[in-house]
Amino acid sequence: MPRPTMQAIIARLRALIGDPAGADQTWSDDELQDLLDHSRTDVRYLRAMAMETVLPGGSAVVLDAYAPNGLTDWEADAQLCGPDYQPLTPATSDHAVGHWTFASSQDEPIHILGKTYDIHLAASTALEAWAARLAREYDFKSGDQSFARGAAADRLFAAARAMRRRARVAISA
Repeated sequence: MPRPTMQAIIARLRALIGDPAGADQTWSDDELQDLLDHSRTDVRYLRAMAMETVLPGGSAVVLDAYAPNGLTDWEADAQLCGPDYQPLTPATSDHAVGHWTFASSQDEPIHILGKTYDIHLAASTALEAWAARLAREYDFKSGDQSFARGAAADRLFAAARAMRRRARVAISA
């Protein structure tokens, strides 16, 4: 059974690969979670981009925090902490884009602790594996109808290439 904090990201991955949950699904939620876990980056005390809101009169308050560097697709158990490393409670959390809002101004720096996923890399991996399954099947003709599994595999491989182009760039030293 997948972690409850993964429900939203698994649903988003299903939408990307065209595999809606239900009786005809290709992938189980556990399998998709495993694919996502292979594209996971664990983050500890990453400094968030605190965004100021200027109030009438010119004073500024920090009501928004964003994950830096385009880090999106956060698991729902991500936590924020303030400069004293005490947990902060956001008013809203948009884990898909890495944006948190607060009801009152926060002191900086704000840090993020959590897990972020390269959903496009996971989608590419799922689509490639799906295509490989179909590629092992055969094309056949029955009467006036023709069934081409190879064509379906080609379309899945093409979708996988498109997803891989959208995956995060990995840089290592």
